[in-house]
Amino acid sequence: MSLSIGILTHSTNPRGGVVHGMALAEALCDAGHDATLIAPDVTGAGFFRTPRCTTYCIPAVPEPDLPTLVERRIAEIRDALRGQQFDVLHAQDPISANALAELVEEGRIPGFARTVHHLDHFSHPVLAARQERGIRAATELFTVSTLWEGILRNEHGREAPVVGNGVDPVRFSPMPGARDAALRARYHLPAGQCLILSVGGIERRKNTLHLLEAFVALRRERPDAHLVVAGGASLLDHSSYRTLFAARLRESGAAGHVTITGPVADEDMPAFYRQADVLAYPSITEGFGLCPLEALACGTPVIVPEIAPFTGHLSRADALWCDLTRPDTLFLALRDALSVKNRDRFRISGPATARRFDWSSVAARHLPAYRRLAALSRADAPVSGVLSSCPK
Repeated sequence: MSLSIGILTHSTNPRGGVVHGMALAEALCDAGHDATLIAPDVTGAGFFRTPRCTTYCIPAVPEPDLPTLVERRIAEIRDALRGQQFDVLHAQDPISANALAELVEEGRIPGFARTVHHLDHFSHPVLAARQERGIRAATELFTVSTLWEGILRNEHGREAPVVGNGVDPVRFSPMPGARDAALRARYHLPAGQCLILSVGGIERRKNTLHLLEAFVALRRERPDAHLVVAGGASLLDHSSYRTLFAARLRESGAAGHVTITGPVADEDMPAFYRQADVLAYPSITEGFGLCPLEALACGTPVIVPEIAPFTGHLSRADALWCDLTRPDTLFLALRDALSVKNRDRFRISGPATARRFDWSSVAARHLPAYRRLAALSRADAPVSGVLSSCPK
């Protein structure tokens, strides 16, 4: 039985939950369901790429204050979905989950699904309460790794089956694409140098300062190394950490060997992975870690920390590992990654590892819960509305 499914994300930018939601919607459409990707859109430009599914962009107003922004986004999503008809509504974040919780309270929908990718620590009581409500109010709960499955069970009293993540082997592969040749010139990256790639911007959670220290040490042996910090679009304020990073970069004398791109075009990401000699990903906290899978699919060596969730879905042979309690191990892993032996090894082993993670399997893991929600929705269906598509 085909289902109509609304997948909600908090943003149109390429953050992990948004990428996951888009790929899930595409896989559901490929399986014969009618999936619509829904998000508030501040710029009016639509999603970071055009997916193979219907999209619905909700007009959104910019707001610099985070607590005010969260309340505004909840209201924008809630108001836009009043009267819309789906068999299933599925939130990928606490903002859209709170909007759906309010629709449940109004009696407009009987329930909804929520995926927890990771949880943040909020000192602001309203933000903390919104995050908790987004977990407790969900009728069906999913998560992406056994790490967060345990946290949700032990700390929040909720069972959340692991649906995992996937990677698109067509978009991410070792084969050069049309955008590869001009990538370095487009982002002003030096020719003929080894590129150490970091994805996700400058954030405490991404451990970017620790990576900078390891890179400075590496350059004493490899003066041809260049660090690229790509991405970084986020609702959260990381300015204080970025200030610390900028100060340390000036002190290190390596500023001329580091490129900070800011948000990059999504169509450039496969080329970034292929041009890189290694993806350095020493994150302190992750829901799953999509970027390492994408880099592996492109045949690029990957460094990850020896902690969950990475230890839950990658074996010792799948990646290079560092110990976050021993800073020297990231330097040693960077040095190992640049060896010809490892470059050749990952060109073969990386795509093979990535093939274990496919979006069709991820989509299939949602279907039992979706069918339970659809039964509730069809017993009490609201009046159908009309959706407007995002810009193409």
